[in-house]
Amino acid sequence: MPTRTFWLRLTLVCLATLTLPAAEEPRGKGGKGGQGGETPKGAIDLVTAAKPNPNPAPAFTLSSPALKDGGVLPTEFTGDGAGASLPLNWSNVPRGTVSLALVMHHLDPEGKTKVYWLVVDIDPKKTSVAKNASDFGRLGLSTVHDRVEYAPPHSKGPGLKKYVLTLFALSAKPDLPDATQPVSLETLLPAMKGKILGAADLTVHYTRPAGASDEPAKRPARPGQPRTAGGKGD
Repeated sequence: MPTRTFWLRLTLVCLATLTLPAAEEPRGKGGKGGQGGETPKGAIDLVTAAKPNPNPAPAFTLSSPALKDGGVLPTEFTGDGAGASLPLNWSNVPRGTVSLALVMHHLDPEGKTKVYWLVVDIDPKKTSVAKNASDFGRLGLSTVHDRVEYAPPHSKGPGLKKYVLTLFALSAKPDLPDATQPVSLETLLPAMKGKILGAADLTVHYTRPAGASDEPAKRPARPGQPRTAGGKGD
């Protein structure tokens, strides 16, 4: 029969086990990923994953006269302001480029790649676009408002958010499966595979002003667009 000392030791072991601190929960929904904090574990940034590594054309650059790379996005280009798209400049387009494609995206707190601006079939002879330009290529689908247009950043909640504009130089026009449907990131990325000669990034940041509404920007759909509003600002 076990002794009194045995039972005492067993009781102490059980008490120690019950009072151990709980393991830290992994980051997930509601975490800080994509908002200037850590990226959610296992999240895949689809745009970054599509870029060749190392970049075969490091001299290829994308910039904006409105801010420096890594700078703060002026309110004019967000859902808290006029909602205009950025003016852009690029240089040193790789030799052999037949077409350019532009993607502006953000990795949200759940690790999803949100698309704010997508333009394909950009003439490689162009070297810049003006503020709020919409006629320099074929406009694609924004996943934020589910519309074929530029979706100005209007992310929920406080905190610094990061948005990346990427210009892809392609050796051939992407072979998109259905010309009658809006171009989406999901159709564009596989269509660019094996054609990317280089990629140039412009990173911007934005923090919502104090007291800004978290309600999605309510803007009428542009005439002739195949999709309607219904997405959420993020």
